[in-house]
Amino acid sequence: MPGSTTDIKRLDAKKILVAEDVELNQHLAKHILEARGAAVAIANNGNEALQLVRDNSFDCILMDVQMPEMDGIRATQCIRQLSDPMKASVPIIALTANVHRDDIQKYKAAGMNDYLAKPFDESGLLLVILRNQLYMGNAKESQSHVDTSGQKLYDLSMIQSMSGGDGGFIKKMIRLFIETVPQNVNELTTAVSTQNWEQTSKMAHKLKSTVDSMGIKSIHADIRLVESNAKQQQDLAQIPPLVFKIETVIHDCIQQLKKIAD
Repeated sequence: MPGSTTDIKRLDAKKILVAEDVELNQHLAKHILEARGAAVAIANNGNEALQLVRDNSFDCILMDVQMPEMDGIRATQCIRQLSDPMKASVPIIALTANVHRDDIQKYKAAGMNDYLAKPFDESGLLLVILRNQLYMGNAKESQSHVDTSGQKLYDLSMIQSMSGGDGGFIKKMIRLFIETVPQNVNELTTAVSTQNWEQTSKMAHKLKSTVDSMGIKSIHADIRLVESNAKQQQDLAQIPPLVFKIETVIHDCIQQLKKIAD
C-alpha cells in the first residue's frame, strides 16, 4: 500500500535530533527511531537544540513548537540562519497539537519542512520521516538542485509573442503571476503535508500551465512528475523534495520578476 509504514527503510546511520520538553514524548520518539536503527539525540528546549545543531550534524530534526526558554519557531529560525549551509538546511519537522491552516503556514514561514500532529504514534512518526527521507543525508545535493543565485529563472518569450508588442499586457501578466501563484504553491505544499495526493495532483496540474507560460524551465519536468506520482500514488517519497525544489524556484523567480514588474 502506498505510503504505508512498510515502505520505510531502516534509518541506519541517520542522526535525528528530538527537541521536545515532555519526557513521555521524548521516550516514545527515541524508542521508535532507535528501533529503526537511528541515532537519537534529545534537546529539552530550543536553546539546547540550537547548541546541539551547532556542535553536531543531524539528518533530521523533530522540533516541538512550544518549549521553554526558546520555542521551536525561534529555534528553527536560528538554525536557518547558521553559516554552515549543511546545518542550515537540515529538514525540520514541527511537533505540535496545533495543525490549523494558519498554524501550518506559520511553521512553514519559520523554515520548517513538515509537521507531525500530537499525540503521535509509530505510524505517524514513520510516515512523516518517509515524506522527508529523500532530504535526509542529501542536504548538499538538494541545495545544489535549488541554488538559483545568478540564474535568470524565467523566459517571457511566450507572453511576448502573445502581447502584440503591448508592454502593459506583459507587465499585467507578471503582476498576476506574482499575486496569485504563492497561494497556489501554499495549497500544493499543504496537500503534500497532509498526504492529500488527489489535491496534490490537482494543484501541480494547475501550476503546470502557469510555470510553462512564464518559461520556468528548471522545474518543467519536476512539476509533471509530482502530478503523475500523486495521481497514481506511486513513488510518493519523491514528492516532498520535488515540491521543495518547485517552491524554492518559484519563490526566487518571483523575486526576480518583482524587479521588472513596476
